[in-house]
Amino acid sequence: MSIRRTLAALAATAALVFAGAAGPALAGSPHFIKNATSAHLSGVDLVVDFKEAGLESGAVETVVASADLSATYSCVNGGNNVPSDPKKTTIDSRVSGSGEFTAGQNGNIVGSVTISPTPADQALDCPNGQDATLFSVVYTNVTIEDLDSGAFLAIRGTFSS
Repeated sequence: MSIRRTLAALAATAALVFAGAAGPALAGSPHFIKNATSAHLSGVDLVVDFKEAGLESGAVETVVASADLSATYSCVNGGNNVPSDPKKTTIDSRVSGSGEFTAGQNGNIVGSVTISPTPADQALDCPNGQDATLFSVVYTNVTIEDLDSGAFLAIRGTFSS
């Protein structure tokens, strides 16, 4: 009888350990709310507004927004004109922005992350008397990801100025 009780106790202990290990993973299902997550331009910056749900209350999450960016820069002279033989460049790259957010008591985070293009003076070296200027941006393949919870969402659309 004592062997049966010992085995029963071990089985019960194992079940509790397993349930405890699996419990937090099953407690929530972190995800971005699709109809509450969007992107828009603010000048040349892309702002990604989001809502994430299914988190543990008080959880601190690192959220990253990323996009493919095609940005065109040109040199502009002192009269705000583009010279007849303009020096310009287009940079295509993957850009991102991030932030840390704390989930409220309801396990939700509502926030925004801003993505910015490379500053013009870092993208293009202009001759004396001319200033590097950003002429246009096109953001595509926008995504948002929570590096801590693993939540991920792709945002449809092309955002250009």
